This record gives sequence, C-alpha cells and structure tokens, in this order.
Amino acid sequence: MAEAFDRSRFVARLGTRHVGRSLLVRESTASTNDDAWAALAELGDGAAVLALVQTRGRGRAGRSWQQVPGKGLALSVALRLGCDVRQAGVIPLAAGLAACQAAHALGVPHARLKWPNDVRVGDRKLAGALCEVRRVPAGAGGATSDAIVIGVGMNVAHARDDFPPELRDAATSLALEGSDAARVEDAAAEFLTRLEPLWDEVQEGDSAAVLAAWSALAPHWGERLRVRTPAGDVEGIAQRLDADGGLVLRTAGGQETTVIAGDVATAAAGWDAA
Repeated sequence: MAEAFDRSRFVARLGTRHVGRSLLVRESTASTNDDAWAALAELGDGAAVLALVQTRGRGRAGRSWQQVPGKGLALSVALRLGCDVRQAGVIPLAAGLAACQAAHALGVPHARLKWPNDVRVGDRKLAGALCEVRRVPAGAGGATSDAIVIGVGMNVAHARDDFPPELRDAATSLALEGSDAARVEDAAAEFLTRLEPLWDEVQEGDSAAVLAAWSALAPHWGERLRVRTPAGDVEGIAQRLDADGGLVLRTAGGQETTVIAGDVATAAAGWDAA
C-alpha cells in the first residue's frame, strides 16, 4: 500500500493563491486527468487531483505513464481558459517549464527541458506533462467555455530498481539525482506553485516571457534534431520557438520549418544545414 499523503506538509509548501488550493487525494484511480474534469465541475477553477496509485496514466501520443505507488507524482489540475483556445499551444510548454522549475527548487538544478514538455537530466527522463482541452458547461442556459486539464507525472522517490528493467537506463528520479526533499507532497506543491504565475502570464497574453524562460532551459539550440511527427520525420538544426510554442528547424536546404507536435531525437549525421 502506498504511504499516506501528508496534507499538512503539502499545504505548508504550497505558494499559490488558488491553483491546487482545492486538492482531492485518491488512494487509487485510473487517471487523474479524467478525475480532474469531474473536480472542475464540483470544486471549480484550479481544482487538482493527486493519486497515490494511478493504474492507467496517460502520456503524450497515447503512451502510458509508469508510476510506482507512493514514489511517483501523478497530479492533474483543471483550469478554465481565459485566453483564445488557439493560443493554448503554449500551455504544454508552461507545464513542462513548471515541472522543471519545481525540480530545481527540490534540489535538482541540472534538470533541463526537451521539446515540447519533457523534463530530463542528461539522457534520462524525470517528468512529463499532458494537457487536454475540452468545452465544458459554464453556467445556466447551456453556455459553455473552454477549459484545460494539465497533468504531470514526475519520478520522485524511485530507486533505480523501482523502474522496470527496460526503463532503468532511460529514467531517473528526484531521489536518484540527490534531492533531499524527494516526497510526493513536496513535488506536488512545488509544481503547482511554479505553474500558477506561468498560467497567469499566458492568460494575460504574455506568452513571450514563458517561451523565453522555457528556451533558456532547453539545451538543444543549434543541434541537429530529428522530430517524429504524425506526417513523418522532420530533420533540421534547432533554431528557436515560434510565438505559439512550435519548434523552428532549419533544414538541410536552408529553409525554416515549424513543427507543432512530435517527439524529438538527435538527428542522424550526414548532412549540413546551409
């Protein structure tokens, strides 16, 4: 059985005005993202759900997120969008940035970002985020509005042997990276504390500040990357983020192309960008 959640420890560390102030803690659930939609309707904007055991956690592109009971953070927060939904592409980057900043606050200053929202230490994954947008009821008369659930998974107290054999060389945790605050309560509070100001900036139309902060923590600028997209692989030299959070690459022919969604890997050698 997973260790009980220490709510007083969480509250003492939480530095938000409203994000995560309503927190539901589940001993076990299939998906905190699914539960967060219900929490939005019941508890309102900023409600969060944390699970000590998550049985069907989702990652990007339909992948699963592996969680060791009591050692990994599985947290989702529901928020109503105040900006145009077309500008919401920056929010997944803000979520990844909040997770990376939380890792720094918890004693892992060498954590870095991989586009679009993975947190890594070297070649090992520490955390990831998944965002889902829906139209939801917004009051009487059948009115609706856009809302988003931001889910984060973070490896917190894992030892190397806690990971399945196939992930031991590809994953890491706060504890493995030397954190002296490697508890789920600390990780949850720090993530929400970092997320709230980033969320406010996006809602106020100041995405540039978020993108600049994200870019400063990404090590792949100037590197040759291959991005696996739904339409096929795209290769190029990483240049910058565009205003919507897309990854701008310079291809072998010297043209710039922007990737909106995909998985980044180091590109194969064998060509030079003009």
